[in-house]
Amino acid sequence: MNSNKFINLIFIGGWLALGACGPKSEPANHAESERQPPGLHTIHINGAPLKVEIAQTLEASRLGLMFRESLPEDQGMLFVFPQKHILSFWMRNTFIPLDIAFIDEAGVIVDIQRMAPLDETINYISAAPALYALEVNAGWFEKQGIKVGAQVKF
Repeated sequence: MNSNKFINLIFIGGWLALGACGPKSEPANHAESERQPPGLHTIHINGAPLKVEIAQTLEASRLGLMFRESLPEDQGMLFVFPQKHILSFWMRNTFIPLDIAFIDEAGVIVDIQRMAPLDETINYISAAPALYALEVNAGWFEKQGIKVGAQVKF
């Protein structure tokens, strides 16, 4: 995919993804969580490829990976925000152990955190302002040797 197409996807989904860090709310039902990803896009982090689903609607960004029982090893979910700021995520109704990377406007990972499934008591707050958040299976970043400071190529 050329970068212009990806930038258009970011622009379309970006302003809608803001709901992921908005007020904590539950989706009306979880039947939508059984949907197939609308399309995957490949990004690279320090050369490692990763297929990502982009949260492109307000509902998709609020739902995130809730109610899913698994996530393929080479896949993740990318949340895009209209401007950089401190981001906050939680694990309500999320059964999969995840890692989250917070990424700045230059595509640099500014923070990586491990998230515990179904633990609603913890808010995972970015250590620095970020424009993107990337959720992957727990341990994926470590297996790939990816650390804070790594470059993401969209």
